[in-house]
Amino acid sequence: MNARNRAFTLIELLVTIGIVALLGALLLPALRQARYAAQRGICTSNLRQLGLATHMYVDDFGKFFPYQVSLNGGADMLWYFGLESPYCSGGACPPASRPLDLTRALLFPYHRKQHGIEVCPSYDYTSPKWRQKFDKITSGYGFNRLQFLKSPSQLSNSPSAVVCFADAANINTIQPPASMSNPMLEEFYYVHPFHTEIPTTHFRHGGRAMVLMMDGHVEPMTMAAGTLDSRWPSANVARLNPNGDRSLFE
Repeated sequence: MNARNRAFTLIELLVTIGIVALLGALLLPALRQARYAAQRGICTSNLRQLGLATHMYVDDFGKFFPYQVSLNGGADMLWYFGLESPYCSGGACPPASRPLDLTRALLFPYHRKQHGIEVCPSYDYTSPKWRQKFDKITSGYGFNRLQFLKSPSQLSNSPSAVVCFADAANINTIQPPASMSNPMLEEFYYVHPFHTEIPTTHFRHGGRAMVLMMDGHVEPMTMAAGTLDSRWPSANVARLNPNGDRSLFE
């Protein structure tokens, strides 16, 4: 038989398949880590751009943006991430139905990009366990709640040690289709240190949250011990500070 026309034997074929499978198994963790690193890189870039937009807003107004502003006698609500018109009081509207104009966000004039820097690539917006609030995706990052309407000059700590934005999410167990037996994740718009409220920092980058500090640098942080939301532990929603500690927020 001509050697050039010789076919693989069954054993040779099985050995080849086994080698390919082994190489794939060896490469898969490396590829997964490369993907996670790329997502962290995009998230870091997003947060830095949000930080620049925030500082430009502060330069114009002398203080950080408000949490929300009631307009037209309460008919509309201007959240800092967009205008809800008409306002659905108490969140009584069905999921993904509350009308939101992202171009009216208080930071939009400073970055002018919808569904760009406010969307974290590590947040799974396609998951069946995600409960969408508005008729479009809102911010996957939460602002430091303790700084609403404050001037940067009011910071007690160094800007390099105070949170500006961080990965954020909320576990919903009370609004259908979410329930205590079916907890669901929602984007959230602020992070905070209060142990009397549910945690809203989302440690979605391999157990870490990407955090933008007031001086503009971004660093990954782990959750504070004892702050994990026990309603759905594997969702990795917790707080950055130990209960009762505000050092990262003021």
